[in-house]
Amino acid sequence: MLVYAVSGNYSALLRRRAESMIRLAEKLLGEEEHDLAVLNAEYAAQLYVKSVLYRLTGEEWRGHSVRTLLGAVALVAGEGGLKDVAEVVIEFTRRNRRSLAELDEAHTRSIYGVFEYSKEQAEALVSIAKTVISLMKNIESKVFGGGL
Repeated sequence: MLVYAVSGNYSALLRRRAESMIRLAEKLLGEEEHDLAVLNAEYAAQLYVKSVLYRLTGEEWRGHSVRTLLGAVALVAGEGGLKDVAEVVIEFTRRNRRSLAELDEAHTRSIYGVFEYSKEQAEALVSIAKTVISLMKNIESKVFGGGL
């Protein structure tokens, strides 16, 4: 059952942080700080998904895996009667499995990894993070007003 959060303050805070982090990721790309761009992109995607989960359930979500969090969105949506939303998220996750796995790994590898991300790798990961955020915005529009 979906519980639409009464207060949007926490969700809005997470969204603002996510938007700031994706802008910072893009700026860092331009400065050739690829590892930091990737780290911020991963955080941005993660926070935006958590903001949507909070709006849907009224609960704070823990964890860092974007794939796991997307799975939670699909599960919550499906159980809440939003089968079309669940199907969109499941299909998106299937189509982007590899990129999402790389984005999840970026959380640790960008800080502790033994290699540096190339420009192309960083651009791809920033791009998938932006796509995750776009998907979440579409879901918000569908569920809270507008269409998917």
